[in-house]
Amino acid sequence: MNSNIPAFHYFDNEIFSQESDKLFKRIWHFAGFKSDFLNDNDFVTLKIANTPIVVQNVRGNVKSFLNVCSHRFSIIQQDKSGNRPMVCPYHGWAYDKDGIPSGIPKKPLFKKFTKDELCEMKLKEFKVSFCGDLCFVSLIDDVEPLQDFLGVFYEELETMSLSLGNRIDVNSMEIEANWKVIVENTLESYHVGLIHSETLAKLEPSGLDFCFDKSNSSWTSNLNIAKDKGGYKKIDKYFSPREYDIEGYKHILVFPNLLVSSTHGVSFNYSLVEPINPDVTKFTSYVFTAATDSIPTPIIIKAFEESLINFNRQVFEEDKAVCQLVQQGAKHTHLSGKLSDEEERVHHFQKTYLGYLNNES
Repeated sequence: MNSNIPAFHYFDNEIFSQESDKLFKRIWHFAGFKSDFLNDNDFVTLKIANTPIVVQNVRGNVKSFLNVCSHRFSIIQQDKSGNRPMVCPYHGWAYDKDGIPSGIPKKPLFKKFTKDELCEMKLKEFKVSFCGDLCFVSLIDDVEPLQDFLGVFYEELETMSLSLGNRIDVNSMEIEANWKVIVENTLESYHVGLIHSETLAKLEPSGLDFCFDKSNSSWTSNLNIAKDKGGYKKIDKYFSPREYDIEGYKHILVFPNLLVSSTHGVSFNYSLVEPINPDVTKFTSYVFTAATDSIPTPIIIKAFEESLINFNRQVFEEDKAVCQLVQQGAKHTHLSGKLSDEEERVHHFQKTYLGYLNNES
């Protein structure tokens, strides 16, 4: 198969701008987990298509607003996450559950605002939807329902998310590569033998058990680690019974930039790939173990968690290095590249991506 995306798509500024307008502004974007919004005023901030967004628990409801004060345009919530009311740190303007200014310091010094005028200063609100414990935000009102967007993977993603226990690691890094290079790297195992020879390759993932539905895709693979044998048997037993229990490895792409994987339903990884500019991407990995009622945590499980963290971090460092080399090389070729059967998910991702850029999706 020929690669669908020409090399200049990985570094061209005009293409990057089109991706913001034609892709990221038109879809559901992963924003966090329900555990990020347990308490009143819990919030996370992010950028979608370079638009600053805050997602916040406001009196028990998770809402999303433009993170820009209506008064003098300061960013309101300035940390990546936290717990504080929606109060601008510049002049102290406060906002209610609907994003309408509800507290204005030295209010008599302003003209008397009518109710309609206050409503006109309402923070722009965005749609929020959940799949289990996964929170998604869309910048447009007429986006398709989240369940339709996730398609055949909705129920599995829901079950996986409701099976999450301890969040044992959050690993965030900047990678000097285009976001598509990073996504495509995760969609194929062709590189595993060379790039991950001392890590992932030792698990011997293999096969072409792919599933495609609309924009999304998955890969299921056996591993050489059996759940009920050797040292893994105690780990499997500790996390049993569990809602999400599979043999081997499952990897799902939620188009275009959320990567969800699980090994045996015991461990889970959620990786978000966020474009910064054509040559730099923010990569954030969240690692969980499955929920369990077993207490206390035995030494073998603590050791398993530590090894899982170290394993994931090493794999992602290996991927970071090779993705940066790809980014460098893409600027010096006119070729489009070739894809093997093992890279069919890359082909599907590229085809879907071009559909958005060509206004076909």
